Amino acid sequence: MRIACVLITHLRAKIEMRRRPDLSGKPAVIVARGQKKPIVVDHSPAAPRISIGMTPEQALSQQADTLILEADEATYRSVFRQTLTALQEVSDQVEDAGLGTAYVRVAGLDEMYGGEDALVAALHEAIPGYLQARIGIGEGKFPAFAAAAGTPPLGVTAVPLDAAEFLAPRSVELLPTKDETRIGLRRFGLRTLGDVAAMSEAALVDQFGAEGGAVWRFSHGIDDSPLIPLAYQESVSERMSLPFASSSLQLVIVTLDTLLKRAYATPRMRGRYAGAVMLHCLLLNVPAWERILRFKQPAGTSGRVSEIITPQMEQDHPLAPVEEISVTLTDLSGDEGMQMGLLRENRRDRNERLLEMYRGLRAHLRGSNALYQILDVAPWHPAPEMRALRVPIDSSTGDDATALSVPTALVVREGPNRQPVAVRLGERWQRIDRIEDRWSFDLWWLPQPLTRTYYRVSRQDGRELVLFRDRRDDCWYQHVP
Repeated sequence: MRIACVLITHLRAKIEMRRRPDLSGKPAVIVARGQKKPIVVDHSPAAPRISIGMTPEQALSQQADTLILEADEATYRSVFRQTLTALQEVSDQVEDAGLGTAYVRVAGLDEMYGGEDALVAALHEAIPGYLQARIGIGEGKFPAFAAAAGTPPLGVTAVPLDAAEFLAPRSVELLPTKDETRIGLRRFGLRTLGDVAAMSEAALVDQFGAEGGAVWRFSHGIDDSPLIPLAYQESVSERMSLPFASSSLQLVIVTLDTLLKRAYATPRMRGRYAGAVMLHCLLLNVPAWERILRFKQPAGTSGRVSEIITPQMEQDHPLAPVEEISVTLTDLSGDEGMQMGLLRENRRDRNERLLEMYRGLRAHLRGSNALYQILDVAPWHPAPEMRALRVPIDSSTGDDATALSVPTALVVREGPNRQPVAVRLGERWQRIDRIEDRWSFDLWWLPQPLTRTYYRVSRQDGRELVLFRDRRDDCWYQHVP
C-alpha cells in the first residue's frame, strides 16, 4: 500500500525556538527530568556536537555555552496532536508513530487531489511551516520513512520501483529494530542497508532470530506491516499569541472568550454542539498548563462554554505568565433537539455575513487586515500598551493579537538634569517650552520589567506631547495608537 511518512525532525527544538526567538543561532538543549536521571531529548541546530541521550553535564562538556531548557512535553504533544488532526483532513487514515512521525495512507487519493504533487502539497499545507516537515512516499512504512529521513526540510522524496537499490546506501541506524540488533549488525561490519541486503535471509535469522528476518525484508524495501489509523475525532481549534507574557487572570479569561467566539463562528460549528473543550496555555519558562473540561450537556454557543469555564478558571488557572492560549472544541455533534431561539441564530447569521463582507474587503486591500476587535484587558495598567489588545476579526488570517498602543522611538535632546528640552518630529526639531506633568513607575516583577519616567510637555507650537524615557535601555519613546 502506498504510504506517505511525514517526518518532523527536532520538533521539540523547533517549538521552543518559535516561542523564544532569542534562541536563534544559540546552542540549546531540551532536558527531560522524568527519568532516573535527566537526559537530553533534543537540541537546537547550533548544538551539533550534542547527542540525544546525553546528560546535561555531558552536553555542557561538549559546548560550555549551551542553554539548558526544561522539556514541555504537554506543549509538544499538543502541537503534534493538532498536526495529526490536520493530516486527517487530507487522508482518512493517519497513524501516530511517535512524536514527530506520522504515516498517511495516500493510495487512491492522488486522483481525488488531481495528482500526487497536489496531494503532497495538501499534506505540507496541513502542517505549520515552522515545523519544516519532510515527506517520503513509498510502498510500505519503512521505505517511506527512509525516504523522508533523507529529504531536505519542506521537501518530498518518492521511492522508485527498485526500492532495494534506493535504500542500499542508507545507514542501518534507520532500521526500526532493537538497539542490540543495530549494534550487532555494525559489529559484523554491516553498516548500510545494502550490506544487509547482500546477506542471506537465513544467515540473519540464524544470528538475530525473527529480528534478522525483519531486517532482511526492510533492507529490500519490503514492509507489509499494516497502517494503524487514529480514530477520527472532529475538532475545531483557535489559538492566539499574546504580545506580552502576563499573569493577569482577566486577560486569560477575556482571551479565552474571544477564542471561543471565533471557534463557534467557523462554518464547521454552524448548528453544531461541543461536548468538551481543551484549554492550553503556553507559559513563560515553565511547562504548559492544560485542562480538558467535559460538559454535562453539549454546548451550542460560545457564551454557554464561557459560563462553564470561567468559574473553573477562577479556581484553577495558570500560576505563571501566559504567552499563548489555545482552545479546542471536541466531541462535536449535531442538533441536540433543543431550540436555542431565532434571535441567537440571527445573531450568528449576522456575524457570518460580516465575516464574508470583511473577507471580500481584504481581497481588495491585497490581504491586509482592516477590521479588528478591541479587547480591554487591563485599563488600569500604567503602561498603555498593556491596557488593550487588537484582535483580527477573521481568524483565518493566522494573525495574533497585538498591543493597541505601541511605543515608538524618539530622538530627544536632554537638559542638564536629563529632562527633555527638544524633540525631533520628522525632520524638524521642536523646542519644549514647559513640562506640564511628570510621573514614574518601576514594574520590576513583570516577566519583562518596565521602568519608565513619563513627561507631558508643551511644545513651542503650543501642542502637547507625552513621551517617556525607558530607564532600562536609556532611550526615549512615544506611544502611537
